[in-house]
Amino acid sequence: MSNATKQGNKIVTGLVIGSVIGVTVSLIDPATRRRTMQRVEHLKNTGTRFVQSYKENPDEFKSNCKERMSISADAMKDIATETQGLYKQIQSTLKERSKDLKEISDDFKQLYFQTMNQYKRITKKIITTKDQIIESSDLEEKPQLPATADKEVMKTDTVLS
Repeated sequence: MSNATKQGNKIVTGLVIGSVIGVTVSLIDPATRRRTMQRVEHLKNTGTRFVQSYKENPDEFKSNCKERMSISADAMKDIATETQGLYKQIQSTLKERSKDLKEISDDFKQLYFQTMNQYKRITKKIITTKDQIIESSDLEEKPQLPATADKEVMKTDTVLS
């Protein structure tokens, strides 16, 4: 026996032992035991009715099964058709929305660059205006007449008086 087979046997044995322990522990609780017994009884009654029905009316049972299978098959076809339609609708909607998102992102990109260009123009105007203000204030601070000219004017004023 190979190691893999021995290992597989150990796993199966462990699973069986763990399951038995789990069932035993769960059946310690009286409420769990009661529910389990009710379920077992229900399954037993259902199985008995199923077998009894088949024994008494095999043709009716077969036709009933065929009818149920047909109804189930039709329901599965409807479900498949509706699922395909839903898938196509979702796919179409996603395509449309992705186009919208691309258009919106392009608009935002364009708006960003327009805003940046405006910001640069405004910044340039502010700098130009600032430089003009500084230049004009520099001109105003410079005296119009030299200081020596003022002394001469004073001398002439005193002589004339």
